Formats: sequence, structure tokens, C-alpha cells
Amino acid sequence: MFERHKDHSTPAAAMAEMTDIVVDQIRKLAELRDSGVLTEEEFAAKKAELLDRL
Repeated sequence: MFERHKDHSTPAAAMAEMTDIVVDQIRKLAELRDSGVLTEEEFAAKKAELLDRL
């Protein structure tokens, strides 16, 4: 019934998960750029924003 949350008992585990999320989002943004939905400038700005979260 209840969704189990991932164990973030260590800062390293939480950081690793955040890194995976950011990398996945950057990949998706790259696909949007490659398909012409985003410009190179839009991609670069969003990528920098995401990397600042790390």
C-alpha cells in the first residue's frame, strides 16, 4: 500500500542518487536539443542549472 522510499542513510548514497537524477535529466535535455526542441543555448543554460545542484 505504501510506497517505500530509498534509504538515504549516508550522505554518499543521497549524493549518488542525486547525481544519477541530474545525469538522466541532462540526457533527456540532450535528446530534446538533438531533435530541435531546444536550442544549444537553452540546453547549455539548463545543463548548468542542473550541474549547480550537485
